[in-house]
Amino acid sequence: MSTQATDLLDHIRIVMVNTTLPANIGAALRAMKTMGLKHLVLVAPKHYPHPDIDALSAGASDLIEHIRVVERIEDALADCHVVFGTSARSRTIPWPILDVRPASLEIANATQKNQQVAILFGREDRGLTNEELALANYHLTIPVNPEYGVLNVAQAIQVVCYELRMACLQSVETVSLNSSLERNDAEVNAEKVEAMQLVQGQSMQWDEPLVTQDQMQQFYPHFEQTLADIEFLDPENPRLLPLRLRRLFGRIQLDRMEYHLLRGVFSRVQALRKGTWQPQDSKANKSPNDKKPSNQNQCDDKMNTQGDRTDV
Repeated sequence: MSTQATDLLDHIRIVMVNTTLPANIGAALRAMKTMGLKHLVLVAPKHYPHPDIDALSAGASDLIEHIRVVERIEDALADCHVVFGTSARSRTIPWPILDVRPASLEIANATQKNQQVAILFGREDRGLTNEELALANYHLTIPVNPEYGVLNVAQAIQVVCYELRMACLQSVETVSLNSSLERNDAEVNAEKVEAMQLVQGQSMQWDEPLVTQDQMQQFYPHFEQTLADIEFLDPENPRLLPLRLRRLFGRIQLDRMEYHLLRGVFSRVQALRKGTWQPQDSKANKSPNDKKPSNQNQCDDKMNTQGDRTDV
């Protein structure tokens, strides 16, 4: 594998949630190393460490040293920009879902932009819960034989890792070919490359970095509390509203400026609702007999007012 593809795969982590059988962890490590991945995060595994992990990871024991163990799934995703949750069945409400091959192309595209990507794998007997899947931007599925769609978690990781490897290799080749075509101004060949679009065609350069999952886990409670403050959301009976909000913003993927802009709006709405908002410009409340401010004071007022604005 090329160095560039290895660099892309280094942005991807496999996250196994509440794994019961240590053998599956060992087998997952072998699958990962075979395809060039090395970052495994275990969320509250039932048995760890365990000799079966060493036995089943034959040849990939060096990856054991890099395993990270956390108690909460949020901790495993905190610094990630994009999250995929593996799912084999329909959920409470529809979610953006991709087969493993186009999903891998999306992931390779994200890693080209230095984004951190996580792929969630659930428990052996029941997969991921609805709440855990709601943490994902997209759901990922493997198009297996509908008459016998049985894959254990280690097998699923092997399939996904293979597709990731192939997608990253293709991504590196496409970028290299595009660069060559730009240098040679080969318009005919360039059209062929442009036709190789990812599922959502999200290839444009952005002016701000995307927010992380850790930031989004602060965003959702703030938004929901704001909706509760204006009596739009009933905290005792939220129905599907919080889940739909997560789906909406997971699909959009806020950047840093958009994130701060919206949280500023939420804070302003809350302050207005509570009657604690004090406008910066109080000139409207002054009487006609108030002394006219000096030129210097006018300049200071103008600077203060401008300082409250946000460039968006």
